[in-house]
Amino acid sequence: MKKTGIALVLLSIILTTCAGVNAQKPELKTPVISTDVTKLTVDKILQLQAATVAQSNGEITPPQVVAEFLQLQPAQITELGQLLQTRQATLVPLVQTAQTLTQQLGILLSSGGSPAQVGALVIQIHGVQAQIVQAQQTFLTQFTAILTAEQLQKLQAVHVAAQLQPILLAFQPIFLF
Repeated sequence: MKKTGIALVLLSIILTTCAGVNAQKPELKTPVISTDVTKLTVDKILQLQAATVAQSNGEITPPQVVAEFLQLQPAQITELGQLLQTRQATLVPLVQTAQTLTQQLGILLSSGGSPAQVGALVIQIHGVQAQIVQAQQTFLTQFTAILTAEQLQKLQAVHVAAQLQPILLAFQPIFLF
């Protein structure tokens, strides 16, 4: 809970201080979010799917938080749901393929497979990872296309906050915030 509070405080600071800076920029850019596809698993994608489905116990889902924070309109919320479903349908088979190929590579390496076979599998894995990154980038491009300038600015602030989040723990012990 403490980390969430810190992140929210940092986010509010960023939102208030970045408003003047962004006012000087004539155009808004789509946030570039790096996706580490090596950390994706089918389990994580299924958890993501479960997290996006409305909770019957009243818990707020991540898409609901996003919609509230960005102040999405009902049509935008519907579009976000469709984009999430499309991304899900695209990623699950790709991640399954990547996991299968990675397991095959491990077996091949432990059994002393030929360098040509190893190389072919590595190239296949890389290709699947590129498809996963492309699917994520397509999702981000389509999502940011439905946002207003103000909503896009808020999304960019969240991206900045996410980049700063790992260093927050260094600032806290010396009371810099």
